[in-house]
Amino acid sequence: MSQRLQHTELVVPIIVGTVSQFLGKKAANEYASHRWTAYVRGVGTEDVTHFIQRVTFQLHPSFKDPVRRVEQPPFELTETGWGEFDISMVLHFTPDAGEKDLEIFHRLKLYADDDPTGQNKKPVTSEQYEEIVFVNPNQAFYQRMIQHQPRSRMPLSVEAYLHPPNEQEELAVIQEARRKVAQISAGLRMQLQQPMVDSPSGMGMHM
Repeated sequence: MSQRLQHTELVVPIIVGTVSQFLGKKAANEYASHRWTAYVRGVGTEDVTHFIQRVTFQLHPSFKDPVRRVEQPPFELTETGWGEFDISMVLHFTPDAGEKDLEIFHRLKLYADDDPTGQNKKPVTSEQYEEIVFVNPNQAFYQRMIQHQPRSRMPLSVEAYLHPPNEQEELAVIQEARRKVAQISAGLRMQLQQPMVDSPSGMGMHM
């Protein structure tokens, strides 16, 4: 196994989200009022397959086969239903990362804030920015990641409904995420200063 880089962090941003749309009065029924898509994507148009190998979506138990594994990009899942719930998205990293899977939760949003009935056919998009923090990463993985040349990802089926980039909002979100990462880093440094046999390794996630 590749040697781990001590006192090192690798921070990688991603976005998770959902897009939902009312099926219409004729198509909707008591079991399905909306069609929705849940997804994991890179920031902007950036690809994530250089560190995410696959994604497992865990749906509400009322769905048939609620555990769905997506092996190829785009990492998305489309279903129909009538209620909102927390979707579990488990990220499986590439083998050279040497990390455990990471679970992220995102709330499926069917109803727009200005449309509590949910019968407006305008798609409802809900996204959240996350930062994955690899603590003391494998050396080979770290080197590969920092040398990686960004490439465009495969478009999502709901690409047309994603929020257009807003530089000020994105900057504010990133700055807040960086602040949280700094707090975690300070805590890790304190732990490292304490006598111990091995330095901690692993990864975490920050919104």
